[in-house]
This record gives sequence, C-alpha cells and structure tokens, in this order.
Amino acid sequence: MVMKKLNSGDFFGVTDQKLEGNGLIFTNTTYIHEYVDWHHHENAYFTFLLAGKMIEGDKKGEKQCNVGSLIFHNEEEMHYNIKSSDYTRGMHIELLPSWFQMNGEGLKNIEGSFEISDVNLKIIFHKILKETKNVDDLTLLGIENLVVNALGQLFSAQKIDSVYVPDWVKLVDELLKDNYLNPYSLTEIANILGIHPVHLSRSFTKYFGCTLANYIRKIRVERALSELLGSKNTFSYIAHDCGFADQSHMIRCFKEFANTTPAQFRKLLRN
Repeated sequence: MVMKKLNSGDFFGVTDQKLEGNGLIFTNTTYIHEYVDWHHHENAYFTFLLAGKMIEGDKKGEKQCNVGSLIFHNEEEMHYNIKSSDYTRGMHIELLPSWFQMNGEGLKNIEGSFEISDVNLKIIFHKILKETKNVDDLTLLGIENLVVNALGQLFSAQKIDSVYVPDWVKLVDELLKDNYLNPYSLTEIANILGIHPVHLSRSFTKYFGCTLANYIRKIRVERALSELLGSKNTFSYIAHDCGFADQSHMIRCFKEFANTTPAQFRKLLRN
C-alpha cells in the first residue's frame, strides 16, 4: 500500500488561515473528509482540536479525540483519521527542520506520536489560538515564544519519564483530573496514595510546578477553555459546570492562568 505524504502546510480539509515564519507553520483547518486513509506528514507537528470529534489511528491503536484534545505527531509518522458527522476543525503547529537547527537537535529525541494530557501544555495552546485571532507584525513572535515554552515543558516531561519518578506522581495526576469538581482534602489524597501528607505537600510542586490547589484551578481553567471552544453555554453555566465557585471566581482564574477573560476569549473565537 502506498502511503500518501503531505508536504509542509498541507492538511486534508479547507485551510482558511496560515501563518509561516521562524521555522514554524501555523494552520487552521476545517476537516471535510469522513475518512482519511493512512498517510504521513513531512514535518513534526501538533494538532489541537477546536471543534467536533474524530478518531485517530496509528500503529499503536486508535484514540478518540474531542474538543481540546492535543496530539503530537512525529515527522513521517503514519496514521489515519475517522471524522464524526459534526463540524470538525483543528489547529496545527508544524516544526520545520530549520526550527530544530535554531532551537536544538535535542527536541528530536521526543519519540513517537501521542496524545498530551498535560494541563499546562493545553493552556499554552489555547494562548496560541488567542494569539492568532488578532494578527499583526508580532503574532509570529508571540507564537514562537509560546511554542518554545510548550516544547520545553514537553521535553522536560520526557526527560523526567526517563528517570525514576514515584508511582504516586501519575496516580495523583489522574486522581485530580478525575475529581476536580469535588476535590479531596490533602489528607484524603495522601491516604489514597499511601504517602504522608507532609511529603505530598512538599513534593507536589517539584513534579507539577505549582501547589495542589493551583493545579486543580488550572484543570478547571483548561476544561472551561475547551467548553468555550465547543459550546455556546453561558459563562455562569460553564463556571458551575467546571467547578468554579461562581462566574467571578472563573474570571479571576482565567486572568491568572490564561491571561484572558472568558468574555475576551469567546469574542476572539468569533473573529
């Protein structure tokens, strides 16, 4: 079977926004094909799903992608896509060979194609989307800055995965993401993990870069950002649905972690 290769900037669908420079290509594409057979892309790239849902399959199996899903694809990595009947749209950031020359070959050590669940990385991609909504002579610089931050975090995470990390680190991440609406107390979390509360409190920041409370706030902000992408629900509804005390609390958290407000973000999405 002959695998179709897509060149720089090409995706299956209708691309209505494309920005290129500094070793990066940004594209915003509406997917129109219900099924796309096995293919691969010339460059490594990220896909951030902005609307709809789809299934992506590769040599490791299939994964369901919904609004807010973030996937990293290595160059030449073979995969196929099955789109739902819904309106489906994705944002892509391609990393050209010149990018790796400028920013270090070490990033090429990131192996395989995989879905990214890291809350901090997802918030960065929402910021990239925000940056592309008011294009000026500094937009590419803004995107480049955010991509460097995202890849730095991803590369650091890959390096951490290659050394010993306590089992509780992955467990607490899953626990907080599953229970962000009604989080457990510090003592309850420590008891579930089988470690001392003091050890959990002191060590959490080492692995997550913030306190337990702020990590849960980030999870809520990321969920709310994705809901703003995929629904027309009111701000008060989204605030309640994502675990905020009220709309004002959601606005404060947005300003702190996403550098925007729900109203500003939704207005930009309509541009």
